[in-house]
Amino acid sequence: MTYRHRALTLASTAICATLAMASTTPAFADAAASASAAADNTVQEVVVTAEKKSELASRTPVALSAFNGDMLKTAGVVSISDIQNIAPGVTMGRDGFGVNINIRGVTSTDNTSKGDQGIAFNVDGIPIGRPIEEGLSFFDVDRVEVLRGPQGTLYGKSSTGGAINVITNKPKSQFAASGDFEYGNYNARRADAVINLPVNDQLAIRIAGNSNDRDGYLKPTDGSTPRNDQHDQTARISALYKLMPSASLLLTYTTGAVGGVGQTQAVWNRVISGSGASQRSVYGNPFGGHINDRFDNLNAEFNADLGFVHMTYDGARLLYTAHDRTSGNTDPYGNGAANEPGFFPPVAFPGPAASYAWRDYRGRFATDSHEVRFSNAEKGRLDWVIGANWYKEQIHESDHNWNAPYADPTLAKSVNGIDPLNTTTHETSGVFGQATLHLTDVWSVIGGLRDAHDEVTRVGTFAAPWQQMPSGKPWLDPNGNPCQAPNDCVGTPNNGHEAASKVTYRVGLNAQLNPSTLFYASVATGYKAGGFNDFATAANGATYAPEAMTAYEAGYKGSPMANVRLTSALFYYDYSSDQISSLIFVGPSPVLATRSAATEIYGWENEFTAKLSPVDVVDGSLALEGSQYKKFLTGGLANVDWSGKSLDKTPAAVLHLGYSHTFDFADGSTLQLRVGTKYSTSYKLSDFVAAIQYEQKAYSRTDLTANWTSSNGKVTVQGYIHNIEDKMQAESYGAPSVAGVVNGASAAVSEPRMMGVRVGLKY
Repeated sequence: MTYRHRALTLASTAICATLAMASTTPAFADAAASASAAADNTVQEVVVTAEKKSELASRTPVALSAFNGDMLKTAGVVSISDIQNIAPGVTMGRDGFGVNINIRGVTSTDNTSKGDQGIAFNVDGIPIGRPIEEGLSFFDVDRVEVLRGPQGTLYGKSSTGGAINVITNKPKSQFAASGDFEYGNYNARRADAVINLPVNDQLAIRIAGNSNDRDGYLKPTDGSTPRNDQHDQTARISALYKLMPSASLLLTYTTGAVGGVGQTQAVWNRVISGSGASQRSVYGNPFGGHINDRFDNLNAEFNADLGFVHMTYDGARLLYTAHDRTSGNTDPYGNGAANEPGFFPPVAFPGPAASYAWRDYRGRFATDSHEVRFSNAEKGRLDWVIGANWYKEQIHESDHNWNAPYADPTLAKSVNGIDPLNTTTHETSGVFGQATLHLTDVWSVIGGLRDAHDEVTRVGTFAAPWQQMPSGKPWLDPNGNPCQAPNDCVGTPNNGHEAASKVTYRVGLNAQLNPSTLFYASVATGYKAGGFNDFATAANGATYAPEAMTAYEAGYKGSPMANVRLTSALFYYDYSSDQISSLIFVGPSPVLATRSAATEIYGWENEFTAKLSPVDVVDGSLALEGSQYKKFLTGGLANVDWSGKSLDKTPAAVLHLGYSHTFDFADGSTLQLRVGTKYSTSYKLSDFVAAIQYEQKAYSRTDLTANWTSSNGKVTVQGYIHNIEDKMQAESYGAPSVAGVVNGASAAVSEPRMMGVRVGLKY
């Protein structure tokens, strides 16, 4: 059966199943709920700003999932990575460069400082460009919006696959204070505290603090400190000043620190074949790890009604500094870059055959972001928004990787593996506009355009062993002496530059049959900026162009009954230029290259919530997906045709189901019990260098939560167990340095079983 035949079969199945769900679920809900309680059975709506204007999620013609703060707490979501457990089409991974987000198979394979993300990530309207910075503001959250599909018109670059918006709570005009404390396994200790102070009729201040401490769950066999721990503290202070009834200014300062041992990867062979403790066992490394990061962010939002026009300005200055030592946790015989039999590639590298790999990373990320928007202040026949943005991110870094001999793992014996020492600058600017014309009370058309210009520049050096081989002379440090760990190594120039302009668009047709029923169809584009390849020349692809995708989508959002919400979307992506980054070899020398692949992705997604009675709620989602490379040559040494193969992390089916029941006690307190489970079919993970695809087998993941609330709502107690199965899943594949070393390959993994108790107090 061809992929197109599968797509047609999936589409027909989708239509039949959607009609079945719309017709049968309300009947079941109606039978379960009494007429007298109908008023209590309505499904809670979430107001979103997905299209840069406030609107109910059910009336926004975009495939999205929205979760307010109460929903997140009920589901036990305490980090951005937990979103994958409740939102369809979303997979989260994490590596040494930070969070890696995948939506509907669209992601980034270059998380280094020169790469751009495939999913836009925004906190309070401010884009976060580096994965290492994402997720650190996930506390005192008002809501999270997950937009699926390209969002290039309103969000610009890095939105090929969608966008995630995290919106924090703002200062309010009433006094409030709250605090939460949590204790769990792996010695997890989390604490949140919030105080909201109305100073006067014009000024309100909100102060929020968050602390996360948890031991690691990847345990080295030498008894050293476990890896993948969490030790961070963050404070946020916000001030909302009403300049006049029609204008306000919001200033927010966020500061924090990140410590601990740090993130690393598990041993591939143990992840795919084991469970429980065996999956979490990794090799020891005498260099251990230590994270020493700090961030200081200042952002502002100004809103004003100027007659029939509403104006919004969002601006920020973000500063993140990092000095991290991390080390590999796979077989030392798989870390050495040396003359081992079967070594891939067959090149003689300096360094020991068996070695411990470790990394010393120093970076400073400075980001300036500004966006101004104008929109209609009151709803009318024409709803519109226009705006302009400017974004600049400058990164100074030394990403020094070392290899120390297995027999004598010391600083003095460590050999330089690779050391990029550079400054990389990303700059983008654009103008955009989107409008919805309401032709009638039912029909409307939507159109949008963005004209963007992007530029990325790198000035610096790259010290790599294969560049050193012709002369045999050691690399020098910045002072002119032979470089030794942990000092920098100054290599050959590795400058790069790429600039391009891109126009993205969205057109659509909407049918609002009644206040609770929306059908929509759209064609939209998104993009990721172009860039340059390390060690490359004009002859072998020094630069690469921006991504190109055209997405076709048709969807339904409706409430067949007041106690049921149902959304359904069919989509097809003509992903004609998908950026795939990997190592390739031009003669004896490697090139860190990004190549273009022509791909297609298609699927059907559903979400539903049914309030069966005032105390019973069922919710869930079903996502069916297919993908293939239509034209792609990969491999480090040879061009291997991958036409017809599946893209990474695109399981054929993912099912989420949840059920909660609330017990009402005589004293007025309540106890809500919730069970949620996720089932995913298998998916592929690729080694683009060796041109091999591996498989993460099908899995299930089940969560239990119990939430008790006192009669006055001021005391809450939550108990939770996440991932009852206690199995980790591989989220990416890390190729070994030495071919045939099964324990030299690594895998970024999901979390094991987590459980604990959380106590909250409100005033």
